[in-house]
Amino acid sequence: FLPSGGQANGHTYFQIPDASTGPNPASTVTAILCLSGLPADLTASILAHEACHAWMKLNPNFHYSKRIPPQVEEGCCQLIAMLFLNDGLERASREGGENGPSDEKLRQFFKFSIESDTNEVYGEGYRLAARSYAKIGLEALLSHVVNYQTFPSI
Repeated sequence: FLPSGGQANGHTYFQIPDASTGPNPASTVTAILCLSGLPADLTASILAHEACHAWMKLNPNFHYSKRIPPQVEEGCCQLIAMLFLNDGLERASREGGENGPSDEKLRQFFKFSIESDTNEVYGEGYRLAARSYAKIGLEALLSHVVNYQTFPSI
C-alpha cells in the first residue's frame, strides 16, 4: 500500500498464500524497506511502523481474504511509530549539529508530524488508534484489529 498524494519512506512486502490452504497457512514477509540517509529517529520510527505491518500479516489470526482497511492498519502502524518515538529510543541529544537541529528537536517534529497529519488514512487513522490505545491498551487493540479488521467500539 502506498499513500496517494504522499511519499512513502518505507514499505512492507508480503506474499499472499494460496487460497486453498485456509487462513494464514504460511504468510511470509519478504522484505521491509526503508530509504537510506534519513535521520536515525525517523528511520527507527519508519521501521517500527513497517514492523507493525509485518506483525499483522504474520499474526496467526490474520486472514488475507479479510483485508484490514487502510485507515485502520496505517493508524495502528502510526501509533506504533509514535510509541517508539516516545519510549523506544534512548534520550535524544539537545546539542544541534553545525548545519541542523538537535536530535531532540527532530524527534519533536516527527511526533508533531504524526499527531497533526491531516491525511484521512494516516492522520485520522492514528488519532482513532490512539484513542483506542488509551482506553484498552496495545495488545487488546492490535488483537481486535487483526481479528475484526476494525477499531474497537469504545
